[in-house]
Amino acid sequence: MMTGDVPDQGVKMAEMYLDDIKGYWKALSAPAYQEFWDEYQRDTKPDIAHLYKVYRRLICAALLLNHQADKAAPLHGLQKGEKFIDLLGDESREIRLKLHACRQFANDAKHEMKRIQEASVRARASGFDKEGACEVFEIHMLSLDGELYEMCRTVTDVFWFWVGYFDGKSPLSFKKALAEKYQEI
Repeated sequence: MMTGDVPDQGVKMAEMYLDDIKGYWKALSAPAYQEFWDEYQRDTKPDIAHLYKVYRRLICAALLLNHQADKAAPLHGLQKGEKFIDLLGDESREIRLKLHACRQFANDAKHEMKRIQEASVRARASGFDKEGACEVFEIHMLSLDGELYEMCRTVTDVFWFWVGYFDGKSPLSFKKALAEKYQEI
């Protein structure tokens, strides 16, 4: 428990199960994505201050969503999140590449930046963006393999992969992994 103006009476404010993949998802990854999405979709005239807010929230979401793979890896008998992503194989090539792009984007934030990034604005797209009068940002990253990713959409697709992972609709599933793990016991 954090202390300060509130006297410590041994009362827990909240429990966060960050070693557990679902706890990490509920406490950190999913809320970080929602914070990004809300700022990204805010109907405000694009300017540099807003770009910085969107970019910071995008980086936070990418870092936490990327680390979600590291949390999932042990459940699937793996040591690294990168190996978990590779489990998706060729039949899920598109999402596998997006998960790797999210990983590269996050690594550029944590380490020396190796990939070219640029930002621009675009009109809102129906079926993807919230309605609004103002344009939204596009943040592109050129990966080392030469692919250009629009990271706001890529991180959104990664988020929806994880939603599908937990509700059993993605090619790799939390429920399926748990069932297989407990079947071994």
